[in-house]
Amino acid sequence: MVGKLLYGIVFVVLAPALLVWWAVATARTVPLPTVPYPWAGLPIVGFGLGLIAAGMGALMVYGRGLPMNPYPPPVYVIRGIYRFTPHPIYVGFVLCCFGASVALESASGFWLVSPVVALALTALVLGYERHDLIRRFGTEAFRPPLVSLAPDRLRTPTSWQRASVYLLVFLPWAAAFEAVFVLGIPRDGIVG
Repeated sequence: MVGKLLYGIVFVVLAPALLVWWAVATARTVPLPTVPYPWAGLPIVGFGLGLIAAGMGALMVYGRGLPMNPYPPPVYVIRGIYRFTPHPIYVGFVLCCFGASVALESASGFWLVSPVVALALTALVLGYERHDLIRRFGTEAFRPPLVSLAPDRLRTPTSWQRASVYLLVFLPWAAAFEAVFVLGIPRDGIVG
């Protein structure tokens, strides 16, 4: 029980505090512009917190366990929010990082800390959790959620797979495009 409590404190209190410290400590070393709409950060944080809460709730109710890597739930969850996305807690946390960076107008939080968090969580999923899920649940762990891209087969994609292209491809592309547009031409860039 003590291990679970300490693990929870580390990831609910200590890790976010360290990320905030990192963003503050690197503020002068990231001379990039911030998102010009700080008001947009709070809805992003709210949506992220909603995903986190829905993911944790589903793991506790349907998985009959805690949302903790070293103490995983004994039942594989494909209900609730997990019907739509396989990693709502991680997606929600990344959204919270980006949203807080936007709301607080933190360039280092937006351009450095949040992308590193996204990459670190991706590495955790692909490097550890995926293998652990296969070991514990077999191929059931790879039943695609509703929001997923169509597999590489000669079948007509479902309506959900078609809609997923907008969420998983076009929306991130548009966000990246706008981010580059906001950066503008660098001071030492060549204008032709």
